[in-house]
Amino acid sequence: MLQLQTPLVLQLSDGQLLRWTQAMAVTLRVIAGRVWVTRPGDLDDHFLDAGDQLRLDARSRALIGAEGEAKLAVDAA
Repeated sequence: MLQLQTPLVLQLSDGQLLRWTQAMAVTLRVIAGRVWVTRPGDLDDHFLDAGDQLRLDARSRALIGAEGEAKLAVDAA
């Protein structure tokens, strides 16, 4: 299992998709740009702009997509 040194900063290109699966709970924080997050079982897609954040529970899965260039910080929750 991957142990995160937080915050982990990720740079995403326009249209880039990131499939996220992690055993520990984390908080996604958008530093710059805009991303959307979709999760199995969640009826809503979440659109996050710079300054927004979203918690991902332990053992959850998510698909994160960039709308334009985006920078994310992933922090241990």
